[in-house]
Amino acid sequence: MLSASGAFVVQSYLRNSEPDRQAEIAATGNLPQDQLGAPSGAPSASGSVAPSPSLSVKPSASVSAKPKPSTSKSKSSSTSYVGGGGSCALPRYPTPACTGVPAGWKPKKTVNGDLTITKSGTVVTDQLVTGSIIVRASDVTISRSRVYGSIDNFHGNVIYGHTTIKDTEVVNPPGQEYSKNDQYAFGVADYTCLRCKVINRMEGWRVGASDYKGAGKVVIQDSFAQLAVPPGMCASDDPHGDGIQAYQGPTVTIRHNTIDQRLDECPTAPIFVPDQGNDGAVVQDNLIAGGGYAIRLTGGDFPAVTGNKVVAGSFGYGPMEVSCGLIDNFSGNATVKYDWSTGRITSTVKAINEC
Repeated sequence: MLSASGAFVVQSYLRNSEPDRQAEIAATGNLPQDQLGAPSGAPSASGSVAPSPSLSVKPSASVSAKPKPSTSKSKSSSTSYVGGGGSCALPRYPTPACTGVPAGWKPKKTVNGDLTITKSGTVVTDQLVTGSIIVRASDVTISRSRVYGSIDNFHGNVIYGHTTIKDTEVVNPPGQEYSKNDQYAFGVADYTCLRCKVINRMEGWRVGASDYKGAGKVVIQDSFAQLAVPPGMCASDDPHGDGIQAYQGPTVTIRHNTIDQRLDECPTAPIFVPDQGNDGAVVQDNLIAGGGYAIRLTGGDFPAVTGNKVVAGSFGYGPMEVSCGLIDNFSGNATVKYDWSTGRITSTVKAINEC
């Protein structure tokens, strides 16, 4: 029998899939089975730290068990990535100020409702879209735009790529602090997201549909996300949100991003690439906070998991859950203390030596 949480997770992924596909997956039980994790402390709307929720749900044995490294893989070297230019380059990490639309931005055009793109090579710049951007054409570029819905290139069982998204944000309308919209902000395959921003949404990026026409690699880089669940919703709906979730996804590069999930009291993980048909990921130089485990990497191949920093005390069960036999290079990962106002690490607490 499928758990309610698993059904919820796949619901948003399959929102635009055909009924037969939904029935097939539901029948086989091949659904994401997110594991509940509780943050040890999360900021309130005012920015102060709220007490940890009291949870009766514990991680399953499969979550708490430590995977054993495989001796069949050699640990190859990997060149450390230098973060994007401007004020957020390493040693700083992305903040709301250096992602999304620039300060003082005003739209040149407002689209009330959804914007559907059907012409290849379309460039969308400086637009406010009160609905979603529905990409149904190849080689679309979306830049310097603000969206209240989502940006999605998976429709009619086809991935429309390559989609390039930069300096663009998915946020809530004015006056709405939290959203009950369970749709991912950006998805699904064959897209690049540079300096993107997500504020107070339940789901950030989705990586999936690798078995559909047009699926290709994903790059998420130099971006910022603050994930949040409306107060009280965890007790009734238990949405199990993610910053980046891969489900039957192509290879994804997750590099020099800040993902803060402390405002989600019933999270899965800020970075979640599980054993659910995923090709794997490169995960480098990210600043992560919140989640049951802050980073969970258990499905696919991982050429490099390096230089990632997890804010100490922000997670429920541990900084990482990883399958070491799948990882070629695991190094430079640590728990840290972090100044959210400046985007800088103030001190290293402890090296993460999972592998």
